[in-house]
Amino acid sequence: MLRRLSVLSVVVWLGVAGVLSLAVVLTAELNRAADTSEEALVMAQVNGAYGAAQKAAGDQRVALAAGARGDHAGASVQLRAALARAGTLVPSERRRASELLGLHDRYLRAVAAGSGEQAAAGRLADALERAARDAGDRAHALGISAYDSERRVIDGAQLVVAVSFVIFGVLWWMLRQNRRRLEAARRQEIERLAEMASCDPLTGLRNHRVFHEDLARELQRCGRTGVPMALVLLDLDDLKTLNDTHGHQAGDRQIRRLADALREHLRATDTAYRIGGDEFAAILPDAHGWGALEFTQRLRRTFPDVTAGIASADTLRSRDELIHDADMALLTAKRTHQHALVFTPEIDPATAAPTTDDHHVQTLAAALARAVDAKDAYTRSHCQTVSQLSALIATELGFSGERLAKMRLAGLLHDVGKIGVPDAILNKPAALTDDEFAVMRQHAVLGYEIVESAGLPEQAGWVRHHHERIDGTGYPDGLSGDEIPLESRIILVADSFEAMTSDRPYRRAPGREFALEELRRNAGTQFDPDVVDALCRVLDRGALVAA
Repeated sequence: MLRRLSVLSVVVWLGVAGVLSLAVVLTAELNRAADTSEEALVMAQVNGAYGAAQKAAGDQRVALAAGARGDHAGASVQLRAALARAGTLVPSERRRASELLGLHDRYLRAVAAGSGEQAAAGRLADALERAARDAGDRAHALGISAYDSERRVIDGAQLVVAVSFVIFGVLWWMLRQNRRRLEAARRQEIERLAEMASCDPLTGLRNHRVFHEDLARELQRCGRTGVPMALVLLDLDDLKTLNDTHGHQAGDRQIRRLADALREHLRATDTAYRIGGDEFAAILPDAHGWGALEFTQRLRRTFPDVTAGIASADTLRSRDELIHDADMALLTAKRTHQHALVFTPEIDPATAAPTTDDHHVQTLAAALARAVDAKDAYTRSHCQTVSQLSALIATELGFSGERLAKMRLAGLLHDVGKIGVPDAILNKPAALTDDEFAVMRQHAVLGYEIVESAGLPEQAGWVRHHHERIDGTGYPDGLSGDEIPLESRIILVADSFEAMTSDRPYRRAPGREFALEELRRNAGTQFDPDVVDALCRVLDRGALVAA
């Protein structure tokens, strides 16, 4: 567009120069036409003078024939005056006028001599006629020339008017386009400044100020519509160590990698923010805790060096309260070396009573869970996911305080007994033989022994019975119905759901709908129906973010 306008500008200015040049030419032509017209007028006057001389010559002859000497003398004076006037009007006619005066003098001498006056009068009359005719022809020619010049001036003026109209039209269009470009540039600059004011320059994500504005607006929408939303706070692991070891450029690259990973996994309605040096946030509309947890799990598959804290709301809440809950979940996850944590009330030390879920126990449990997950090559953060899901189900069933904290811890430790299962059995891609399955079943008892030896007898019992079935056909003790601790029944549902929604090297995950259908189909035989219903309620609130 700029190049076209530049060429067009050159063409327009060339047109302006052409119009000015044509105007100069037309002015000169108009002056020439005026001069020619004036000269034609003068020649017409000369023609008139010669005509007057012809009439006076005729009057002489009549007076001479009548013997009226007075009239003859008067006609002679008029003739000479007319000839003198013709010579005065046009200098080029002076010679002819002098010749005609000479002929008149000879005529007068012939009259005085009384002989040859008729011949002299005839020569004078012929000469006067030729002079008048020549003057008339020249006046006519000059008039035609003046008319042609004036016609050319008129035609040229019409061309100038037409070209000027086009030029001014183009100039108006160019000015309009320039104004539009200036307005567009001004809008772009305003947008750029607004973007700079609302975006983090390193990552392009929205900044801390916009995060608080968007969160307040999303919470108002949540309170108005009842549609849930989730807040995920993210902390980039070991950024300071990376900066100190490899320099800040390496740290910046890591920050940008996390921003790119966030963009990759966000839905169109989700928004990511960089709210501090190594702190990020994501607002997930139409999502609850479990959906946000699945989002962080997908994110960690692309970018594992990040820890997440999650909080959710389905009614109007204080912005600071929601941030506090997510921050508490993040701090607890960092402190206990877990990848992600969904906030439940027992996490907040300001509102929960003292529990056995203290720092040392949580750290030890997280370490054991990571050891199990590392030993089982077919799972990734399985124990942490079961722990989170168990806590969400328990919260749905009314757990709180210390009981909820113990539930979360038991979910984290439920598979700790797999440490004693041989790797060949644990990582076997095919179906287990009866003997191998008998060995695998021992992990529940071994887990019980490990947890009990850690001083957690209540959680140890839940771990021991997390493979018992409602119909009494489970293991290791064949308990049935309410004989099975509710916490064990919760772990069984969470464990089964996670197993059916996670990929394995030898199969793709059947998926959420299949898993829920299996849980419902086996509710009352393998699974507790109330626990399955609680899981469904948790998933329904978080389902929209699971895509």
